[in-house]
Amino acid sequence: MPKNTVLLLIIWNVLLSALIAWGLLRTPSTTTTAVAVDDIPSEIEQVLPTSVVPRDPGALTDAKIAFFYMDSVQKKYKMISDRDKSFRSKGQQLENNLKNEMAKAQARYEELMQKDHTYSTQAEVAKDEQELQGLMARIQGQQANSEQQLARLEAEILTEITKELKDYLESYNTKAGFDYIFSVQNGGQVWVGNKGLDISDDIINGLNERYLAAKGKKK
Repeated sequence: MPKNTVLLLIIWNVLLSALIAWGLLRTPSTTTTAVAVDDIPSEIEQVLPTSVVPRDPGALTDAKIAFFYMDSVQKKYKMISDRDKSFRSKGQQLENNLKNEMAKAQARYEELMQKDHTYSTQAEVAKDEQELQGLMARIQGQQANSEQQLARLEAEILTEITKELKDYLESYNTKAGFDYIFSVQNGGQVWVGNKGLDISDDIINGLNERYLAAKGKKK
């Protein structure tokens, strides 16, 4: 039975940053479409102007940027903690069910192995062998089914948490008005130079408030 948890899954899944560390980009004032000239004769190509996408060096001069530590969200977001507990509970339940079935199969296996086939017919021996094979197949099938259930549960939880985080950031930014909000991992590839841009506490408090409110309504 896999021992991974939702927290480990989220840490491993770096693709979260593609959904979370997104920017609300300003609409560029002008655009230039590049034209492929691979098929134009070289003598004509020499007199054609080169198509270049213009760059505005001042585009980020007034950009509002913020970041939050994903590690802190993983530790303090109550939804992640609750979903991790439910995942562990489901995993333990499936593991216990599998152990019970294995115990039953083991007992029946020993019973069949101790059976005296001295006076058994070939049909009876074949029947016992078929039952042994069926025991093995049933255990293997239950184990595979348990792993599939946990895999589906992991995927559902990850999708749910990712959507909640993305939805909250979109709602949060309608008032905050940042051009970019980055998700930062400790030991990651983004180095933070200005700690004053850290909005981790705002994000975590807002997420928990939103989650607890929704949880209260369900009750």
